[in-house]
Amino acid sequence: MRQKILAILFILCVFALIVANRFDFTEQVTAKVSRDTGTSYSIGHVFRRGETIHTSKGEFVELFIGGMVVIDLDENTNLELKSLARNAVRVGFGHGRILVNLTNNDGGNLEVDTPTAQHQLVGRASFIGYDFKHETSVIPLFLLNTGSIHTTIPLLNQTFELTSPMTIHDVNPPTVEEITFDEKTDARAEFYLWAAGK
Repeated sequence: MRQKILAILFILCVFALIVANRFDFTEQVTAKVSRDTGTSYSIGHVFRRGETIHTSKGEFVELFIGGMVVIDLDENTNLELKSLARNAVRVGFGHGRILVNLTNNDGGNLEVDTPTAQHQLVGRASFIGYDFKHETSVIPLFLLNTGSIHTTIPLLNQTFELTSPMTIHDVNPPTVEEITFDEKTDARAEFYLWAAGK
């Protein structure tokens, strides 16, 4: 009889953990549009956990998440809000271009999932996803060395601190290549100027 009760308790605990993970009972922050050049979203529009934000051609969107994260989306970009927990904001990025900035690192985390890697970020960085080429570029844009990107590539069982721009070839197995980047001369320099408020 005791074994049956223990088995039932174990199954109930597993079920409770699955339900808790699905509904994420941790304190949530809001993700809202603070600036937008297009007509898809209005300023102040609030997104919920699990939603995907899409930008159209010629549209830029700036998200303000919980007072500590700012994410700018270039045109033709998709971004999924995977978690909006107060101390663990997590987004999924596949294609397009984003500029992310963790403005206040008081114990909070910002994680960006790309097709074959996870990146934990402090500071400012840009991510560029070329789904047609199966590539993701990760570009640290730290000021005065006040940031870091902790990158994990599970398929390679590899973790490292990213200090210079690189491209991950999102194939199996992924490959990593160093690149150069200058936001002032980039083909999408207008996006970076907009994100800087110019």
